Amino acid sequence: MGIVRAKVVLRGSKGSREGAALVDTGAAMTVVDRDVADAVDVMYTGKRRTLMSATGHRLEGEVAIVRELSIEEEVLDYEKVLAVRLSEEVKKALRKLDVDDSIIIGITTIELAGFIPDTNTGKLRKIETFLF
Repeated sequence: MGIVRAKVVLRGSKGSREGAALVDTGAAMTVVDRDVADAVDVMYTGKRRTLMSATGHRLEGEVAIVRELSIEEEVLDYEKVLAVRLSEEVKKALRKLDVDDSIIIGITTIELAGFIPDTNTGKLRKIETFLF
């Protein structure tokens, strides 16, 4: 199974971060390094959440609202992300994959933007969204 990358732009009230990010099909929500979240000035909710990584590491962070999150030019306003302190080990692994070392896109974000990951091409594929 190949990795999937996507163009992402994270906008807060004081700045933005743009790059190619890893799409993690096992992650429930998008994860942003706390330093980047603070630099772009996200709005913290005060709610804490813990996620388990594929390697068994616990990632604890605070839920934050990003003013705008763009995935492959599909804009999501006021998207929730989890702001965590990513370890240097995780950042190094992300850089080896040639992706931004501070943003990991979760599957819920991908679905909200109307995409599915295509591991054959390593890209996102646009799908029709349905109203149930």
